[in-house]
Amino acid sequence: MVKELKAYIVEDDKENIEFLKLLVEGYIPPIKIIGEATNELEFVDLLIKDEADIVFLDIELDESKTSLEIMEDHGGISAEIIVVSSSKEYALKAINQYDIAAYMIKPLSMRDLNRALIKAEKKIQEKIEIKKLKLVKTDVVAIPDFNSIEIVNIVDIIYLEAAGKYTIFHLSNGITRTVSKNLGSYIEILPNNLFFRIHHKFLVNITAVESIFRNQGKYCVLKNGKHLPIAKRRFEEIRKFLSLK
Repeated sequence: MVKELKAYIVEDDKENIEFLKLLVEGYIPPIKIIGEATNELEFVDLLIKDEADIVFLDIELDESKTSLEIMEDHGGISAEIIVVSSSKEYALKAINQYDIAAYMIKPLSMRDLNRALIKAEKKIQEKIEIKKLKLVKTDVVAIPDFNSIEIVNIVDIIYLEAAGKYTIFHLSNGITRTVSKNLGSYIEILPNNLFFRIHHKFLVNITAVESIFRNQGKYCVLKNGKHLPIAKRRFEEIRKFLSLK
């Protein structure tokens, strides 16, 4: 069983945030709220950090985009999503087009919250089991399509690119493969000592990087000549990743 769950709350109403905190207070395993966002900018910061197990996500943030669209634009997140909404309007789309653990309608009840958390916890436990398997065997990854499953050597993956709810694999032989899972799913699967998220759109095999530049915009040059941007917020992290700081 998971000992403690870390959670983000994405909600534009402070009172709703405090009420949700009260509801999760007595849940077992305990839930620690490690981040809150009330607008798109704050939500993007949480997406970049990507440190939570669960995200309680209000769909409407009084922005031009829904929070699900904001998340999709930034390549998703590895946490389990529990949608909290005052409307059923987005329910069908959220369930069919996004990988969410549950969809709850306000006002929240403890019973509905418990059911949603049980579902999320089960999915988190499945991820933990996958990580255990990853420690045993990390040299290949399965890339499924409609007709088959291609087994690819991890060393042959140059980088992965987020494309909404899809992920594009760029391979060393110049071939690309598109998979109907978001980038966050592969951050969980691929070894974190080899792959680094340089940008909300790109997860790079660090052994495929030839040079990193910080003048005239931060970017890296891959061994195949491809240039990829490095997000400002990620540049210091990549320095730590490479033991430069």
